[in-house]
Amino acid sequence: MSANHQVPRQTSGTGPALGPLFLVSMSRGGSTLLYALLNKHPQVALMFEADLACLRSVFLKPKMFCDWAERWEFFNDVFHRHGLSAADVTGGPTNFVRAFTATHQLFARRKGATIWGDKSPNYPNRLNRIADDFPEARFIIVWRDPKDTANAVLRAAAAGSAYFRRRGAVLRGLLGYETLKKECDRLLDRGKQVCQVNYEDLISDTPSVMRQVCNFLKIPYDNSLSNLEGADRSAIYEGQHHAYIRGDKIIQGPRPEHVSPALSARIGKYVAWWHQLYGTDWPPYPRSADDAVRPLNRISRAIDSGFYRVFRMKDQIDSLALAFGPISLLQGYRQRQGQGRERGQLHNVNIATLAEGQRGADATSDRRL
Repeated sequence: MSANHQVPRQTSGTGPALGPLFLVSMSRGGSTLLYALLNKHPQVALMFEADLACLRSVFLKPKMFCDWAERWEFFNDVFHRHGLSAADVTGGPTNFVRAFTATHQLFARRKGATIWGDKSPNYPNRLNRIADDFPEARFIIVWRDPKDTANAVLRAAAAGSAYFRRRGAVLRGLLGYETLKKECDRLLDRGKQVCQVNYEDLISDTPSVMRQVCNFLKIPYDNSLSNLEGADRSAIYEGQHHAYIRGDKIIQGPRPEHVSPALSARIGKYVAWWHQLYGTDWPPYPRSADDAVRPLNRISRAIDSGFYRVFRMKDQIDSLALAFGPISLLQGYRQRQGQGRERGQLHNVNIATLAEGQRGADATSDRRL
């Protein structure tokens, strides 16, 4: 099991931990399962994809116009999903750190927990900025086989998830793993408190992984943390792609295959490239490399990287629109596009689905993933 971590400073008394805990993975990378298990612990109360960092630019507004709570609720129903009210935190904090702290600690106090923070797949490129904001922050990073992650993204798209039907959903996740790797390595170089977990270990040897996590957090382990019975799933978004997490059993069997042979080969070429860069122990899965697989060539990587930057730029533009656009216009746009509030995105759900593009495996989809 890959388990590079540093023992965090012991918190004193029964008050909140000195800094927040961030549970991070790529989208469909396995962090929701760990979130559901870990939140069963009476000392832990993580919010589910609250993602206030995605709305950070809203705090650039003058104090009198800083309507961060209203926009946060519009973005992803954060207060409703977590049984909170915006009125409980408005009127005080007007910067990101204070707003994040006030809201997440309020949620933890409602449970009587001391460990507070957020679980999100939207922080992989923000970890070190978060560490600057919260010097005492702790990080749990979940790794998953990149091919299985891509398959989970495509299964979610096939199940009707508008979020995962976006163009570039697979590419964002695949290249995002390298971004997450760089951020993680930098955190470790800075001496930050990091615990790394493999999803495959989590589902195959749940007690060992949960002991590892509890040791990292300096909280007692209990066998009840190794199953989903009694887990609170109330803050998790609706959707067929979350069906497994709503059951009481941790599913270990094979999933329906949605990755085309062309996409599988391309992912294998990226894994071979990463093995050249970081050694054969990363990414941690698959455990052994096929020496016959050659890394993706420089031109193809450059094309993918260009598309990846475009998709990331689109995400940043969406964030700015959510922070500064008139709420009435944003609501009208969402209604015209027939979009729900899944992850609060403004993407167009009527575009050709990524799954169809991958199954076609034509030249364009091969580049854009």
